[in-house]
Amino acid sequence: MLRYLNTFVLIGIALILISIGGFATGNRLLAEPGQTPNPSASLIYLGAGILMLFNGLLSILQHQATPHPARPSSSPSSGTHREGTGSSEPASAPTPMDTTRQRT
Repeated sequence: MLRYLNTFVLIGIALILISIGGFATGNRLLAEPGQTPNPSASLIYLGAGILMLFNGLLSILQHQATPHPARPSSSPSSGTHREGTGSSEPASAPTPMDTTRQRT
């Protein structure tokens, strides 16, 4: 269920809740102090909320329709993993930087 709560869906839910508040208060909730309430403000917020929910639905459907590549296996293939380094580069001879000087 939580995988379907993308940003579009969350903003759509918030806009619809704001729209319901606007309908309940006669659009006074949606106006700044001192302004006259816009009679269509609740409808604008409702339309924007529905549009955002629709966009979120399309985003979810697009994500489900996209094939996802298989994850690479964690088993190293022969000769390409250097032990202890976490690297998958081919194993090679040590470089001068890899050798340590012994003090006598």
